[in-house]
Amino acid sequence: MNMSVSTTEQLLLGAFRRAASRVPAYQMLLQEHGVQSQDVADIEAFLRLCPVLTKQNTFTRFPLEQLCAGGSLHDLAEVMTSSGHGGKFSFGMMDRKQASTQADFIDAAFDAAFSVKTQSTLTINCLPMGVGFSSHCMTMATTSVREDMAVALVQAFGHCYEQIILVGDPLFLKKLTEHATLSGVDWSRYRVNVVIGEEVFGENFRTYLAQCLNLNTSDKEDGYIISSFGLGELGLHLCYETPATIALRRAVLMNPGLSRDLLGVEGDGVAMPMIFTFNPRGIFIEIMNADQNGYGAMTFSTLNPEALVPLLRYQTDDIARLLDAVEVDEIIRKHKVELPEALPPSLVALRGRDKEELPNGSHVGFYKDILYADPRIAKHLTGACRLIFFESQFTMHVQLAPLQVPQESMNQDIWQAIPPAIRPLRVILWHYDRYPFGMGLDYERKFSFYIPGEMPVRQMPASVSAW
Repeated sequence: MNMSVSTTEQLLLGAFRRAASRVPAYQMLLQEHGVQSQDVADIEAFLRLCPVLTKQNTFTRFPLEQLCAGGSLHDLAEVMTSSGHGGKFSFGMMDRKQASTQADFIDAAFDAAFSVKTQSTLTINCLPMGVGFSSHCMTMATTSVREDMAVALVQAFGHCYEQIILVGDPLFLKKLTEHATLSGVDWSRYRVNVVIGEEVFGENFRTYLAQCLNLNTSDKEDGYIISSFGLGELGLHLCYETPATIALRRAVLMNPGLSRDLLGVEGDGVAMPMIFTFNPRGIFIEIMNADQNGYGAMTFSTLNPEALVPLLRYQTDDIARLLDAVEVDEIIRKHKVELPEALPPSLVALRGRDKEELPNGSHVGFYKDILYADPRIAKHLTGACRLIFFESQFTMHVQLAPLQVPQESMNQDIWQAIPPAIRPLRVILWHYDRYPFGMGLDYERKFSFYIPGEMPVRQMPASVSAW
């Protein structure tokens, strides 16, 4: 961590006391758990006594007013909605004072990554669900999930700027870049950066997207692709990559010993965690119920003393592990890893949602990324797949892109790219408009790659290819 324990403690206890004195819902939760605010005098007491918050015992249980400091929605300026992927919604809310500084926060974050204060920048926001953000120094264009609109903006305005930043989720950015190819966009004319949100992704995908955009993944000056982790109820850009964390993750993929020593990850079918940094003045992260490798429930406490909805010990169903900066430095020295710049001092390894763990011991993220192992195959696919388990076997259903037909041996190539111990019984390629999972890939909603207990598809039309 890049702050002293005393500074962290002061911020955390300040956030607790504010919530305990001003948030009606939190007061009730403390009372139900028998917690007296005066007993929470240090971090140890906070971690031992304070209740764990979830969407169910906050947004689902209480009226929104009772979750707000002061017990009122007075002067509400902005609302951000969660994806609702789990069937229920939560909300991030800002009053006008907070909203007035949001653009400053975004500008500072993007400047740290892309120098937007000194380089003219066109940022195209393709995030779904109306997720918006503003800027004092970038030109902002918000298209949501309209690839034609985003490409038109690049073609009309791109040459006027020193750089372009594309912001979106993995599946839509794949669609966007492939539409750009069909539209004749020459990405070499522009300096392009990408910010990917909404879900974690693998390095095969980063490499594929970089190829589509004519980027060199090892050269930041060429433009680069970073992941940014945020939540509607907690805020944007909570955790994020830097050139050093990206280089470290890519080095881990090439070195099983480094993977084991650094991340506690080894074996077939493991999805490589994202390696993120975060601002310890903005959020406090703890890991609860950790396993033998240190991975457990990622638990957030917001430290903003003016947050309209302060959330303390709030769990998001994400699995992560905190990394000690001193230990990380020792490990990368041991493995002689060279990074393009110094690692930031606050680090966390994010594995993804707990529901993405699979019955065969593997992870959804591994199978998502295997679709990009061969770019020649990836360009024929949407990137959507569904893993359906039945007892000890499972089938991998893969959606072809519009107007694509299965190429000879494509199923077999995907199947053989998967280690034998975790291979599916078969890989089935579906024509785009016959994909049997509700055409859930509408880019507005998060796509479900795996649903526990889902029944196998019993009948298949003739227009699919199975191997």
